[in-house]
Amino acid sequence: MESKIITAFKAYKDALAELATTLKNRVKASSSLKALKEELGLTANMYYQRLNYPQNIPADEIAAFAKLLNDKILIQLYEQTQTLGHQLSNEITDYIKEADLTITFVCKKLDTDPSSFYRKQKDPRLWSKEEVEKIAQIVETIKNL
Repeated sequence: MESKIITAFKAYKDALAELATTLKNRVKASSSLKALKEELGLTANMYYQRLNYPQNIPADEIAAFAKLLNDKILIQLYEQTQTLGHQLSNEITDYIKEADLTITFVCKKLDTDPSSFYRKQKDPRLWSKEEVEKIAQIVETIKNL
C-alpha cells in the first residue's frame, strides 16, 4: 500500500505535468510562440524552460499566458497545483506527527538540516521524490516497530 505522502506527491507532480501539457497544447493550437515572444518577452528557450519546470512559473506569468491565449483553464490548473502543493506539505507534517516523530529525528535520518526541511514545507516545489519516499520509509519503519 502506498503512503499518503507519496500519493499526495504524485498528485502534485501530475497536476504540474497537466499544467505544462495544457500550456504547450494551447500555444501549439494557436501557433502563438511568436506572440509569446512579442507579448510576454519570452524567448523560445525561456518558454521551453517553463514547460520543463512548470513549478517555477510565476502566477503573474500564468495570468499573462491565460490572457494571451484567452484560456482561463490555465489559471484554474495553476491554482490547483498550488493547492496540491500546500496539501503535500500538510500531509507530510501530519504523517510525521501521526507516528509521534519529531522533525529533528526525521531530518537526522534524511541527513538534512531542519531549516531545509521547513523551507521545503513552505515551498513544496523543493521536495524531491526521493526525499518524500525516504520520509515515508522512515515513518513506516517506526510505526512497524
